[in-house]
Amino acid sequence: MKKLFVLAFVTLMSTSVFSTNDNPEKEQIRTKIVQLLGKPNFVLDKDVKTTVELLITKNGEIIILDIDCDTLKIHNYIKSKLNHKTIDKNLELNNSIYKMPLTIKKQN
Repeated sequence: MKKLFVLAFVTLMSTSVFSTNDNPEKEQIRTKIVQLLGKPNFVLDKDVKTTVELLITKNGEIIILDIDCDTLKIHNYIKSKLNHKTIDKNLELNNSIYKMPLTIKKQN
């Protein structure tokens, strides 16, 4: 059951992180964010949809600007996994802001 949840989580992340994947840098950023988030270590009683607004500095550091979520557990989880983490420094990122829709499904 846990594997099913992880598979659903990763699939949702990979299909909905960025709506347009025409930019290879966005694809690399999306991949790294999915890796950083990993699998949550808690169980939800309902599906949670949120939007994460983040800044990626020219040094590749992720800064969380806003998490549109009512669930404190989800908010803290996303922030702890992403905030001040570093992605590929070789990307040409000039303090870019991204909005990432995120859905975390409850386990059945």
